[in-house]
Amino acid sequence: MSNIVYIQVSIFPIAALLAVMDNLKRDMSFSWRRRCLESIMKLMVCIMIFNVVCWCLNGREGSLAKGILWVGNTAYYVFMLYMAFLWFLYVYDKVTNGNGQMGISMFVKAVPLVVSLVILAAGMVRPMIFYIDDENLYQRGPLHIISTVVAAGYISAACILAFVGMLRTQEREEKRQYGYLVFFGVFPLIGGIVQMLLYGTDLLWPMTSVALVMVYINIQQQNVSRDGMTGLNNRRRLDQYIDVLSKEHIKEPLCYSIMDIDYFKEINDNFGHHIGDELLIKFAGILQETLGSIGFVGRMGGDEFIAILNNIDIEVIKSKIDDMKEKIEDYNYNKICKLEISYGYFN
Repeated sequence: MSNIVYIQVSIFPIAALLAVMDNLKRDMSFSWRRRCLESIMKLMVCIMIFNVVCWCLNGREGSLAKGILWVGNTAYYVFMLYMAFLWFLYVYDKVTNGNGQMGISMFVKAVPLVVSLVILAAGMVRPMIFYIDDENLYQRGPLHIISTVVAAGYISAACILAFVGMLRTQEREEKRQYGYLVFFGVFPLIGGIVQMLLYGTDLLWPMTSVALVMVYINIQQQNVSRDGMTGLNNRRRLDQYIDVLSKEHIKEPLCYSIMDIDYFKEINDNFGHHIGDELLIKFAGILQETLGSIGFVGRMGGDEFIAILNNIDIEVIKSKIDDMKEKIEDYNYNKICKLEISYGYFN
C-alpha cells in the first residue's frame, strides 16, 4: 500500500473520531464512563497518526528518521496497550454497574499492562518488542507477541464480559447495548486477520474506529430513553416497553413492582436536594443490581420506580427483594439520613 493510499485510508476514521469527540465535549454528562470513552477515542486518533507517520518513514535514511521511528513505534505500542486496557475497564464498569474504575482490583487488572510496558521500555537496551535495523526498517522483536496477546486479551475479555451480560439480562434494550460492546471486539478481529493475510493493508484501526463510532451512536440512542440522573429507563422507555408487551401478547406471567422512597420531600427540605439526589442514585443502583438482570427497571418520575419481571418464579422475586433490602440496610449503616422505601408487587 503506497503512502498516499495509507494516509487516505486513515484520514477518514480520524476525522470521524474527531467529530464524535467534538460532540462528546457538548455532552453535559461528566460520568467516568463518558470520560473513559473520550480517552479511548483520543488514544485511537494518536495510534492512527503514529501508525501513518511510522509507515511513511519506514526505510527512510538518516538519524532523524530513525529517531522518529523509535519514538513513533514506542508511542504506538503504549497507546495501543493503554487503549485496550481502558476498553476492558469501560465494559467491566458497564457489566458491574459502576465498579470498573474503583478498588484495588483495578491494579490487579493492570498487571499485564504494566508487564508489557516494562518489556517495551527494556527494548531501549536490547530488542524486545521491536527494533529499527541498520536500514531504518521496522522489525519485530523476539517478544513482540506479548504486546499483541495482552492487547488482544483485554479486548477479548471485554467481549466475553459483554456477551455474558447479554445472556444474563432479560431486557431487550440491554441486550442490544451489550451486543454493540461485543461487536467492538469483532470488528478489530476481522480487520486484524485481513491485515495479517494481506501484508501492507491497513484495516485494523479503521475497523476499530468504525466499532467505536457505532458504540457512540448506540449510547446517543440510549440517552433518549434513559433517566439522566439515575441511568435507569425513563418514563418514555417504560411506555414503549409496555406497548411492546401488549402487542406481543405475552402469555407468561408478569410481575409488577412499584417502589418509592419514604419521606422524600422531607429529606429534600431538611437535608437539601443534593442528599435527595444521592438517595435516588443509590437506590437506582441497588435496584439495577438486584432486579435489572432479570427484568425491566425504570424511574417513573420523582422518587417513584418500577420493575417489570417476565416469567420469573415468585420465590426468586422474593429472594431478590430480600437482597435489595439487605443492600439498603448496609447502605444505611451509620448514616444520619437513611434510605427507606415502600414497595408492593403483584402478578
